[in-house]
Amino acid sequence: MSGERQGTERVSYADIFSVREFRALFISRALSTVGDYLARAALTIAVFNQTGSEALMGITFALTVLPDLIGGPVLAGLADRFPRRAVMITTDIGRALLVLVMAIPGMPLVALWGLLFVIRVVDAPFNSAYISTMSVVLPGKKLVRGSAVTQLVNHVSYTIGYGLGGVVVGLTGLSLVLVFNSATFVLSTIVIILGVASRPATANGDTPPTLLGSARAAIRYIVRDPRLRLIMLFPFAIATTLASETLAAPFASEIGYGSAVAGVLMGAGPAGIVLGLWLLPILIPDQRNRHVVLLGVLSCAPLALFFTVPGVVVAVVLIVVSGISLYYWIPLAAEFTQAVPDSMRGQAVGLMTTMMRVTQGLAILTFGLIAQNAPSSSVIAVSGGIGTVMVIGLSIAWVSASRSAGVKAAHGTIGKPGEAIQ
Repeated sequence: MSGERQGTERVSYADIFSVREFRALFISRALSTVGDYLARAALTIAVFNQTGSEALMGITFALTVLPDLIGGPVLAGLADRFPRRAVMITTDIGRALLVLVMAIPGMPLVALWGLLFVIRVVDAPFNSAYISTMSVVLPGKKLVRGSAVTQLVNHVSYTIGYGLGGVVVGLTGLSLVLVFNSATFVLSTIVIILGVASRPATANGDTPPTLLGSARAAIRYIVRDPRLRLIMLFPFAIATTLASETLAAPFASEIGYGSAVAGVLMGAGPAGIVLGLWLLPILIPDQRNRHVVLLGVLSCAPLALFFTVPGVVVAVVLIVVSGISLYYWIPLAAEFTQAVPDSMRGQAVGLMTTMMRVTQGLAILTFGLIAQNAPSSSVIAVSGGIGTVMVIGLSIAWVSASRSAGVKAAHGTIGKPGEAIQ
């Protein structure tokens, strides 16, 4: 979605919130996300408090993330095979019931793990149906603004949920937190029923008969399109920026500080992301190729300066700048969503989400292993340098592919991104 092809249209928050269906989608997502992150944190902490085992706590936390690797490729295609409104309603009701079962006092840990795994797996078709519906409700540049405000809520919910999880579970107990989480899914369902229009399933006669076949077809389509293929590779560069968050505690120790400073450093990245999602759509209303390239470089390059072993203030500034600049992913993700045919959009969105999860998970694991034998500042700096090289190469290739696509579109040889939904 490069600005060169989008004309002079300017989109404000008032424009997107004037759309009734987007308001319903936004409220639905905000409700379930706050409750979900609070429950994730509470469950992880409760398991540690009851067992005293870091290993069992780690397994519980992993089960809030790892199921996405299955749900994304396999189940995301349900958002194309069935009406997306129905998919969102069904998955919300299913999660509400499963969370209520988890809230039963005395539930064995293995049963909690099994229920948590299923809940997280069915999040994939909901997410794919949600994003695909939003791309229809908010065509063109409106999708960029809508995606930004949705991600803003996600990150604020992440901060609030994880920040208050320990306090809330200590005051109320795990069961009440899970009941609250279930209630947010129910409210989300009601909002979707009342505010989102019913549309037929988008899968057509060419759709493969199986979910795995749908995944393979979407992969082939993405690989054949240079722009989509390149956008799917940007998560590798984004993953390099997680070094500063992953190694916040050892870096704080390296420069002579304790857990308080580690917390500040760990929160600097998410804080920067929130600032970017709020400010940059206002400061840069027209997303152009040069903005994506510049912000992409700024998301990684500041971390390379950690080779100087900066003090707390400078380190926080560098991390915040990196977080702000990660906004560049929003227009790229919007272009990806709109460029894929609506008949396979849910499946493609699921694959992109999986790519984000896989690259980030591998990056966090890699940083932790390397930092056992190297200074944290060096690991962060090398990661920033590698990310900078990657994002420069990808950006140059993406700009070239976008221009080539624009030329072909001008000669009528291909359709414009998102043509099917506009």
